[in-house]
Amino acid sequence: GNAHCIGLVKLCGRRCGYLTMMAVCAARHVDMCLIPEMDISLDKVLNHCTHLLNNQGHAVIVVGEGCSETLMKGFGGEDQAEDEDGNIRFPDVGPWLRVKIL
Repeated sequence: GNAHCIGLVKLCGRRCGYLTMMAVCAARHVDMCLIPEMDISLDKVLNHCTHLLNNQGHAVIVVGEGCSETLMKGFGGEDQAEDEDGNIRFPDVGPWLRVKIL
């Protein structure tokens, strides 16, 4: 494989990480799973990414879309706009996390 590569996968799961967690269990090759129920520290995520890259040369990270509420807090993730059905529009955590990791 290629050295220092990160696979970042965003899965649906606005308020519940069950689907994300089950996908991770089925995949068996995921190094980090972030779900909305977790109180996520960006610093800890980035430190663990560095640890994974230094020790195994790659990382696979799966993040549930609802993680934007906790992960992006203080970084513009507080937008509470609603869609046409009245659901809160979450900022897109995937591209945001990619930029933070790089």
